[in-house]
Amino acid sequence: MTRKQAALSGFGWGCVAGAALVAVMYYAALLLGLRPLPGLLNEPLLSLMPGFVFGFLIDNLQHAGKVLEEAGLIVAMVLALGVLGAVSAIANLRWTSSWLPFVFAGAGWLLVCTVLLPVGGAGMLGLNDGPATPLTWAALFAIYAVVLQYGGQGPYGVDMGRRRLLSAVPISIAAISIGGLALRLLPDWYAAIFNSPESALRGISPDITPVQNFYVVSKNIVGYDPTVDGQAWRLHVSGMVDKPMTLSLGDLRALSPTEEYVTFACVSNNVGGDLMSTGQFTGVRLRDLVAGASPQGGASWVGFRARDGYTESLPLSTVEGTPEILVAYDLDGAPLPMVHGFPARLVIPGHYGMKAPKWLDTIELSSSELRGFWEQQGWDHNAVVKTTARFDVPRDGDIVRIGAIEVGGVAFAGTRGVSKVEITTNDSTWTQVSLDPPLSNLTWVRWRTVWTPASEGVYRLRVRATDGSGQRQDPSSAPSFPSGASGYHTIQVSVSK
Repeated sequence: MTRKQAALSGFGWGCVAGAALVAVMYYAALLLGLRPLPGLLNEPLLSLMPGFVFGFLIDNLQHAGKVLEEAGLIVAMVLALGVLGAVSAIANLRWTSSWLPFVFAGAGWLLVCTVLLPVGGAGMLGLNDGPATPLTWAALFAIYAVVLQYGGQGPYGVDMGRRRLLSAVPISIAAISIGGLALRLLPDWYAAIFNSPESALRGISPDITPVQNFYVVSKNIVGYDPTVDGQAWRLHVSGMVDKPMTLSLGDLRALSPTEEYVTFACVSNNVGGDLMSTGQFTGVRLRDLVAGASPQGGASWVGFRARDGYTESLPLSTVEGTPEILVAYDLDGAPLPMVHGFPARLVIPGHYGMKAPKWLDTIELSSSELRGFWEQQGWDHNAVVKTTARFDVPRDGDIVRIGAIEVGGVAFAGTRGVSKVEITTNDSTWTQVSLDPPLSNLTWVRWRTVWTPASEGVYRLRVRATDGSGQRQDPSSAPSFPSGASGYHTIQVSVSK
């Protein structure tokens, strides 16, 4: 067999073995708590990706972007293991040994445990995740080596040629591996893309978004958000303070509570998008927590660290001058759901959600800024919410009967409030619509009107809002990167008999 033939056959067997390793890896995550490599490498990959590239992907793919990222990392992992198999096959032409596949599998294990796991935050050998982590990865690479050995890399291999690669056994291994992966991952991927919580609402959005429909966004790949034990969790208030504090969830709940109605919007929300929700949050004023720790004279920044490694910060002057900022533990009268940051998260009205970490662990006062996770990639430092308005009914592309047609939606301008909403159906005449009283000056405003088109046809409807200071929303179309999308929400509606 030539080197080229050996390399091609070894690459094929390496991919088959790699698919088996990846499939077992995901089931080890389910059964043993192993963190799969794609989930660990998500954050380092995002840190290398220019913000405008990520912004473009999110603007165009929304939730599908995270699915595509994980799928891409899985494919890259299988191909890398295919290359390792090719190198092993070439080496087998010169040094035929039953141990050779295990030698190269050991090299793969070494790369994962001493380079990739530390880069992903799991520590050397993955020991941050527990002593069993390197052993579990050793077992995964042993499976990989056994498949390579069956493929002919060693004295017991029958044939490394194309016919053996196309035989029933490797095809079966690949089919079982891919099928197992699909069974494990596709339900979550499908739900993330086609059945996201916010997509289930119909009609004009309610004053308070049902918890099950409150939008969910995080930096983590689908299914890799942290799960926090509320009994063991502690909130640390530390740094440049005279009285450091460590609070249990019970301690936090025992402090004087504050309730607020607040609208959250994601900085990556498209114009007219669904990544905006309103809830009733209960928690403790951040400024009270900070004051209780007695900041030192040189402290000027308040930094936040979350369980998933997320970071953010605010000037101490902003914290002290904004009583609306909460460390929240309840949403709509019940403990925060895990996906929304249980046991506690920040609520910073008037700013995009990127400024308000979930799964909060540490509040740290310092003399310098702790740069935010997204800000390090070029996203806006302040992330102040832009004025926006959207149609909830009708929806873009709807076909409606001629007559009186309900038109409505929501408008939001952060803490500035909304003073006016207008729509146009002909791109020239703007008509002011009715506004419902908002739940608070921190929430969206529901708007509505009745439109009676003069005739059948296709109409283009646009909506715009004016904030409480009299400033009209920005009409220029801009993507979400770096400071949030802008432009007028526009829909097309067909009117027929």
